[in-house]
Parts: sequence; structure tokens; C-alpha cells
Amino acid sequence: MILASASPRRRELMERFWPGQLQVMVPQLEEEPVLARFTDDGGCLLADPSADRTLEQLARALPAAKIAALSGQAVLPPDCCLVAADTLVVVDNQVLGKPPDAAGAIRQLRLLSGRTHTVVTGLCLQVRHGGRTEMFDAAEQTDVRFAALDERLIQWYVRTGEPFDKAGSYGIQGGGAALVSRIDGCYYNVMGLPVFRLMALLQEAADHFISYPELAQILPWNR
Repeated sequence: MILASASPRRRELMERFWPGQLQVMVPQLEEEPVLARFTDDGGCLLADPSADRTLEQLARALPAAKIAALSGQAVLPPDCCLVAADTLVVVDNQVLGKPPDAAGAIRQLRLLSGRTHTVVTGLCLQVRHGGRTEMFDAAEQTDVRFAALDERLIQWYVRTGEPFDKAGSYGIQGGGAALVSRIDGCYYNVMGLPVFRLMALLQEAADHFISYPELAQILPWNR
């Protein structure tokens, strides 16, 4: 099992199920060209605000691009399973990336304050076996409601340094829990890896590769 991601949160979640079996390889990818296919206004606004599928397509395209990049950058085992994911935070059809600095984090948190935003994680699974390469993908969506944030809370949270490596400027599994009043959907999706959806995708791949029985054993309950 190879995780194509630099995210410590995804690594932590996957190591719960594949302890000692997970290999992490970080693809080198410029995301801006991928974003530009689905966004306008400098890569921030969805190209078609009325089409939810645009967001889902973008969420699926980013991890697929990561796997393609990794395939061109590293020598991969002939029999392996690669997993990539990318999480988007969206409000008012605006895709919120990682903040460039404290001022950017403050702007994003003020924008999210007292409102519901959408978190979408795209998953891409590539299975290599016997000279065959197959791709499987999925997307998971969660709606997150922020409380009306006091300015002191925003300033405190930014001072913790937690927002700076996170899309939307918060981490629900850390101090960002103080900002969230409710969620509708998968909690782990907001962390960056919808575990249930990933397991379902692995099962789909195992069912597809009947000639690769070892793939089914990747699922923890089949070992």
C-alpha cells in the first residue's frame, strides 16, 4: 500500500489500518493547471456555480493528477496499490486553499464564521498487477457549520499556527474543533480522508481484480 500524499493526517489515519505496511511517496505536482481546468477568476471561483458536479470533478481530478505525477517520478512496484486524496473547502463557490500567511487565515476564518461550507475529498486508487493498471475514484462531501466566531477566538486560533497547512485555515481534529458547531456527513472527510469511502473503493478494486487475491487481503478484515 502506497500513500501518495504529504499529509500527516492522512498518514495517521491510514496507519491505523495498515500499521507497518504503509509506504509514503510524495508526488511533485503543480496544482494550478489542474485547478485552472475547473475554475476561473485566478483559480478561485468554480467555472459553473450552478453545477455541483464541477466541484466533484475537480476533487477527483486532483488526486488522479497526483498519481500520474508519481508514476512519472518514481519506479513503482509491478504489483502495488496507490492511494491519493485531495480535500477542497468551498463557500460561495469559492475554493479556499491553504492560507499564505496569518492575514490570509484571518480572512478565511471570517468568511466561514457563522456559515455552512462544503468539504469535498476526492480519492483516487491505482492498482497495478500482472502488467495491468486500473484506476478507481470516488468523492465524499460533508457540510460543516461554523459558529459565529468572536474576533478573539479567530486571533487566538491563528496564533496557534494550526491553520497554515490546511485548506480553509482550520483542522477539525485539533484546535479547530472550537470553531465548528455541527457537521452533516463524514467527520474523517473533514480531516482529509473519508475512511469508509476508501474502504468501499478498495473493496470495489478487489472485486474487480479476481486474479489478484492479495489485493483483497489489503482490507484489514480479510487478513
